[in-house]
Amino acid sequence: MDPKTRAEIRKENELKEKEQKKRDKEREKVEREYQKQLEKEGIVTKSRKNENEKVRDRGRKLDKIILVVAILLVIVLAIVFII
Repeated sequence: MDPKTRAEIRKENELKEKEQKKRDKEREKVEREYQKQLEKEGIVTKSRKNENEKVRDRGRKLDKIILVVAILLVIVLAIVFII
């Protein structure tokens, strides 16, 4: 029984992680293609993932708008109190 060095164990773990990521990426690709196929056939009209992405995008836009309004409000208040 040959004991493995830390470097060998680390390399094996890195190789396993790369393989896992590759399998995950391929699985997600197949899932997306299948989802698109179902949407084209009319079986599925909306996916939860797409809806979640839309909500996140909307949230990001609202965050930016709130930040701009807050900055403009601070500028207006500064002008009012200085004058």
